[in-house]
Amino acid sequence: MTRNLLVTAFPSADEEALYWWHVADGAVQAWGCDPDPLAASQVYGPEDGQTDILFAALVPSHLTSIMAHEAISEVTDSQALAAATITARARSLESDNIHLASAMTAESGVVTAVIGRDILSRGLTRLQALGIDPDAIMPTGWLLPADGEEAVSADFGFDQVARADNLIAIHDPVLLEILLADRAISPITGDDFDAMMVGCWERRTLNFRNGPFAKRTQRTISAPQKRRLGWMAVALVLVSLAVPLVQLAKYHSAANAADEGALASAATVVGAQEDPVAAERALDQRLIAENRGNIMFPVPASALYSAVQQVPGVTISRMSYGENGIVSATLAAIRNEDINPALVAIQQAGFIITAMPRTDATGSAQADITVRAP
Repeated sequence: MTRNLLVTAFPSADEEALYWWHVADGAVQAWGCDPDPLAASQVYGPEDGQTDILFAALVPSHLTSIMAHEAISEVTDSQALAAATITARARSLESDNIHLASAMTAESGVVTAVIGRDILSRGLTRLQALGIDPDAIMPTGWLLPADGEEAVSADFGFDQVARADNLIAIHDPVLLEILLADRAISPITGDDFDAMMVGCWERRTLNFRNGPFAKRTQRTISAPQKRRLGWMAVALVLVSLAVPLVQLAKYHSAANAADEGALASAATVVGAQEDPVAAERALDQRLIAENRGNIMFPVPASALYSAVQQVPGVTISRMSYGENGIVSATLAAIRNEDINPALVAIQQAGFIITAMPRTDATGSAQADITVRAP
């Protein structure tokens, strides 16, 4: 059941008053004819949102033509609709300036309706200027029921139309006498007319709002959805903060476990210590006492070799090592300036050096150096 629907006449001229019907809660609540149906109908109550209102527009019979098509066997509904659309366009005198709507119904089979593009565009623009953007635009005759042998007619105020089976035509006595011969025509009035208007929304299968004239949907967010999105944003922020905090707690726990393991391992060598720093200090003293650690030969020697490899033309002609952890060496090069980069590299590596430059009997530059770990 349509909760809130405003049905208006589709404008065929500028500045004309439009008939309208306000359908709500399964009944026609009000109707009239005004230049501004939206304001006159007061369809928007103080608590109604615009998304709660549906709009339908009825096209007068003289602006459109409806055609029923013979059934085609062994084809799908989509193929039958496509074939009917091609046929309707081919039969139109202005095939380049028409807009079509098609529908597959149980009562009438495949039905098409045709209207001029310019007519549809002008009328739609006029309605939108009045604040009405129809969800459905359909021929007035399409609302009339098809009741077998009985012909019916209805007066919408702006349009009088008759229907018999699949024949829908303007209610013109001369025309109907030709089309319907001597068949009686029963008018739809009173409660029956209201019931027809209440069922208007269910008849929107034959809808001109398709293709280039399809209604653009506007996505709106209701108050509950906004609250839900707000809570989701808060939850996202909390999770974003919680993840690094949990990781930090894990790292802190792992670091404590590593420190405890290191203290346990060091205790077997240097005894129990208060913290890892004290244990490291005790281990260094133990290594120094045993002539190991930073004062072992490989440490300053590797620094010396690394520095010499960085400077082309510098060689080591002599090297010795003392128990005090000092490496003595003689560097040779063509000039003293060639030896200086090697000495700078050793110092930048953090070692303490001394250097005494001299010249040998061949005139080559040499430097007697000592290298000691800090």
